[in-house]
Amino acid sequence: MITLENICKIYDRNCVEALRNVSLAVAGGDYLSVTGASGSGKSTLMHILGLLDAPTSGRYLLDGQDVSALTSDERAALRGQAIGFIFQSFRLLQDLSALENVALPLAFQGVPERERLARARRLLDAVGLADRAPHRPRELSGGQQQRVAIARALAAGPRVLLADEPTAGLDPAACRDTLALFDRLHADGHTIILITHDPAAAARAARRVTIHAGQLKEEPH
Repeated sequence: MITLENICKIYDRNCVEALRNVSLAVAGGDYLSVTGASGSGKSTLMHILGLLDAPTSGRYLLDGQDVSALTSDERAALRGQAIGFIFQSFRLLQDLSALENVALPLAFQGVPERERLARARRLLDAVGLADRAPHRPRELSGGQQQRVAIARALAAGPRVLLADEPTAGLDPAACRDTLALFDRLHADGHTIILITHDPAAAARAARRVTIHAGQLKEEPH
């Protein structure tokens, strides 16, 4: 599904080589964790995988399509279809209910209201929050907000779920619930890439890589 070939990323302003000849293959249904210290290149790798940025050199193939040289508008269009993002800060819209937050990506795709709300209800039920559908984010716990965010990431049927520090800031029980949900999604065949600093979270993944000074190393499980 994903193939990175000798990806390099250099930030011209200060000539920092954030990624150096990174190669990686992620098959459909993989559950991959990426760990590394602050400044190691983790965020840069996430931005490239998530089509938020383009590499300086190398190739990024997504389902066989070379996306390395797409324009920013082309990346944005593909990103909305292919990548489901899950963030540490949830990024839920505070004036919308949980149901409306989950349905929002489908609105951007032009899905009729009745259909998108029905799908959002099914997804909230799948993450154990059917009874919280009318509640706004401020009325939900951190763990519940993260589950809403996961349901939203699934709404458009993405090829890849890209999770950036999804357990950071959660209490231990909410961390366990979130990671258990990722386990279930992986068992259902979803492709998950987890960016994390938490060794316990990383250990849940079927594959683990570490990044140091812009270079990747796959770890034995």
